[in-house]
Amino acid sequence: MKQPFNSGDRTYYVSDERLRAFKALTPEQRLRWVEELAQFLRLAKAGKKH
Repeated sequence: MKQPFNSGDRTYYVSDERLRAFKALTPEQRLRWVEELAQFLRLAKAGKKH
């Protein structure tokens, strides 16, 4: 039987260049980015159920 995935075991690497690019965004742009990511994750999760 397959063990459930522990999301706490997930790692993600972000380059210094990507961090600088995010830091250069305005607060409004950062919020828009977060909202778009949340929408993408909701759609991906909904698609996984089918």
